[in-house]
Amino acid sequence: MCATVEKCGDKRRYNSHDSQDYRSPFERDRDRILYSSAFRRLAGVTQVAAVSEQRVLHNRLTHSLKVAQMGRRLAQTITRDESNSGLAERAEVDADVVEAACLAHDLGHPPFGHVAESVLHERLQQVRGLDGFEGNAQSFRIVTKLARRRITHPGLNLTRAVLDAILKYPRSFGQVRTSPATLWTDRSLGGKWGVYESEINDFSWIRPSPCGQVRCANAVLMDWADDITFATHDIEDYYRAGLIPLGDLGQARAEILEHAVARLEEDHHDFRSADFKTALDDVISRFNGATRGSDWDTKENRAWLNKITSKNLTDLVGAVRVVDKPPYVAVDPDAQYLVEALKELTWYYVIDRPQLAMTQVGQKKLIGALYGQLCDCVRKDASSNRLPVVLREMYQDIDNDDDASPVFKDNESARIARAVADYICSLTECQAIDLSQRMNGTTRSSIFGAWFH
Repeated sequence: MCATVEKCGDKRRYNSHDSQDYRSPFERDRDRILYSSAFRRLAGVTQVAAVSEQRVLHNRLTHSLKVAQMGRRLAQTITRDESNSGLAERAEVDADVVEAACLAHDLGHPPFGHVAESVLHERLQQVRGLDGFEGNAQSFRIVTKLARRRITHPGLNLTRAVLDAILKYPRSFGQVRTSPATLWTDRSLGGKWGVYESEINDFSWIRPSPCGQVRCANAVLMDWADDITFATHDIEDYYRAGLIPLGDLGQARAEILEHAVARLEEDHHDFRSADFKTALDDVISRFNGATRGSDWDTKENRAWLNKITSKNLTDLVGAVRVVDKPPYVAVDPDAQYLVEALKELTWYYVIDRPQLAMTQVGQKKLIGALYGQLCDCVRKDASSNRLPVVLREMYQDIDNDDDASPVFKDNESARIARAVADYICSLTECQAIDLSQRMNGTTRSSIFGAWFH
């Protein structure tokens, strides 16, 4: 952890007059995120398949709750191991900090998840002065600017340590090209960016320039908890939906391997296909014979699946270790290949299939059209009572944000684009669909009792 964060991790950017109770500053942060409207919205946002599906699937809220539980256990694995005491203290690993960061990690996901993220990034990159759209940067913007706990200051006013742990990619868009190349299994950096230029003052307060671009230990644990949860629990969803044949994976082994290697070698120059093959064979052997018959919802099948999931989680939690250089926490490479092999089942059987792909075409079209229509409305009259009050206030807050004036001053197009993106990211998927239908004249909903004003 950066020395500045280590010494002042419990400090907040804005003066806080919290009531004196039994909670630590980090426990307060965890509660602030949990009780925010931005967190509640995640119940209406896609994990992989749309939340409107009739089957009981994970959404972004249930996913985030499980990531938080997993992150806490990872931190406890380190802090409760007496052999780690010196290095663990140096890394400033804290279970409350990790849990809070895990709860916040997906706040910035727009409706329909990554497909909408790509649309918004494409649109915002076309606007002079903006750095595009990125879900992690949007999460950081929400906790520092958009969420509102007090009228006197923006954001949730979280501690420096929790904000640092939320920074999965501690750099701005402009700093990506200066980020050093690392091995795929080196989790100290990550290859993306996670801060908009409009929040650069918050970022600089958390991480003064000497801190560099290395993640803190708590952020590494948050990221690993996210990977574990995605890899294990999504498989349960799609096995139960009849999409992933866990008991017959060996029959498609060659096709799964070819699909994975083509995708992962393109993303990671140092990806080792031999290690992935070993991990995939391990996954197949773990699930081999795990199911009995075609009905997943038998007591026997549920027990088998829970047993295997428990073993997977135990093995992956045990893969973290402390090391003697920043960020002082590392993850065993073999475990990372195992996670990728588990993830590949969802990619091969669900994500890269026409059933989901065709749905995503429509979702991208909806978000793109909604973005354009809302921009037109704000451009026509940003103060009009005909605009939803939340959108109106988001635009006004950008106009009044002194920290962001270098980005938005004398740049009306940038202010409009960012406000509209912020507004879309405040919607659930059902709200986005309803608003789109209203704006296109295809709704059957009443104007009375609408969810927006």
